[in-house]
Amino acid sequence: MRVLIRADASIAIGSGHIARCLTLANVLRNGGAEVTFACRQLPGHLLQRLRDQGYVAHGLPERYPQERNDADIEAGLPWEADIAALTGVVADTPRFDWLIVDHYGLDAQWERAARRFTHRLMALDDLANRPHAVDLLLDQNVSAQALPAAYAQWLDSHCQTLFGPRFALLRDEFQCQPIVIKPKVKRVLVNFGGFDAACQVQATLRVLERFDDLQVDAVAGMHNPQWAAMTAMAKAHPNWRLHTLVDDFFGLMQQADLFIGAGGGTTWERAALGLPTICISVAHNQQLNARLLAEAGVHRYLGAHERLAPAQLTAAIAGLIDDAPQRQAFAERSRALVDGFGARRVADALSGLLSGDDPFSVSE
Repeated sequence: MRVLIRADASIAIGSGHIARCLTLANVLRNGGAEVTFACRQLPGHLLQRLRDQGYVAHGLPERYPQERNDADIEAGLPWEADIAALTGVVADTPRFDWLIVDHYGLDAQWERAARRFTHRLMALDDLANRPHAVDLLLDQNVSAQALPAAYAQWLDSHCQTLFGPRFALLRDEFQCQPIVIKPKVKRVLVNFGGFDAACQVQATLRVLERFDDLQVDAVAGMHNPQWAAMTAMAKAHPNWRLHTLVDDFFGLMQQADLFIGAGGGTTWERAALGLPTICISVAHNQQLNARLLAEAGVHRYLGAHERLAPAQLTAAIAGLIDDAPQRQAFAERSRALVDGFGARRVADALSGLLSGDDPFSVSE
């Protein structure tokens, strides 16, 4: 099976799209597939990371004509220009079996044009806010599972769907035992994505300065604009460690008693480990999923970072430090959602649809 993945990373977009696509790519490659990436060369792109892991990764232009300079991460891309750029890098290769697109700025117009490169198309989405013309759509969020009708107006009748955390794209290490919930929180892990464009790590560290006895691991990202200030803060606290590139994030999570972070892809990693979490959304597309998970008792959600007062975060941390029963409840409800086999289920669905077999008869 030959697969092309179209996704981007940047300081503004974050690294989550590439991270989850890379997880799926690794499962596909382990099953014998040949996987190629195509990504724009935006500030903070991860093309070299993909190449270092043995993938062919084509660089697309940083900017297209008529593209707005102030466009947010959900703004539509000039789809014809993107198709033209993609044509330039894959036109001389055989047609792909699957093209997987994970991009908020691309919709049905791009997908119809992209049919020239591939036999089948899959889209990853979290927003349910634009039309798709694909054979398979994945939304791993509990919001999609709870509100599947949100996609009804956006999909063709033939499109198959994979909805909910059962299909969360997690690395194999998250097929794991849960962490042990201790009587008292001793170690806190702070992370708000690969780049932390919202600078929420620093805001959280300011609050954690009030808790002298806590050990803190903060993962802030290589392009964090507050790196110098956070380095000074960490030097003033012998029990703090500030990280940028982390080879073993899973290991850091295993050692933590409490996680403070965003509502993106690490949501499902935390759930697989049963790691109690205080969640703060840093993008509007995280808010519904984070709220629904809080209502289900999976984590404590404090809302959007723009409206969060330091006193709210202080109270949330203080309330959970000695509340082992509440943290245990979070852990058990989290673990009920995610078992770590989601990427394998998605890979099996891709193979099944290609071969004509039932794509949803996935073995554990």
